[in-house]
Amino acid sequence: MPDEDYRPATPRDLTFRPATTADLPALVALVESAYRSEESREGWTTETDLVGGPRADEAMLLADIERPGSRIVLAERDGTLVGCGHVTQISPTGAYFGLFAVRPSEQGSGVGRQILGEAERVAREDWQLATLEMTVLNVRTELLAYYGRRGFEPTGESQPFPPPGIDGIVVLRDGLHLVVLRKKLP
Repeated sequence: MPDEDYRPATPRDLTFRPATTADLPALVALVESAYRSEESREGWTTETDLVGGPRADEAMLLADIERPGSRIVLAERDGTLVGCGHVTQISPTGAYFGLFAVRPSEQGSGVGRQILGEAERVAREDWQLATLEMTVLNVRTELLAYYGRRGFEPTGESQPFPPPGIDGIVVLRDGLHLVVLRKKLP
């Protein structure tokens, strides 16, 4: 999605808060809608032609909510969940960002940029970390470009896809792997 096509969302449009166990059903529905549902085809983050099976489930998200050094950030507009991202500390100086989802009808509106900004703020200000990293499917060139515009650079590392220990993923395209990206936080 080109930057010139987005509708900027102003800071007053969104509020951020950590996810709680009460948010689990809505959070699973949001993530599935952004990546694996037919609705996801309305946005630009769909994986429906690449990967099948669930993207997230309540047990996985509950573990993320309860784990120390882990925060699922929810973005809401007028009390309605429109996006999320997960920040987790992975080293004494770095955090990992994942579970990045924006409701398909909100994609291109600037919501994702604000969620990413909040994740960077959590890592930098709340946890005093210096880097944020993420992984992206190698064939998602538009996402790799998007994150590049946000200051994330390829590390030269890659990881297998699906990751070991993740059950229920159905790979629909050969040659998938995860590209590791990293950003130095200002």
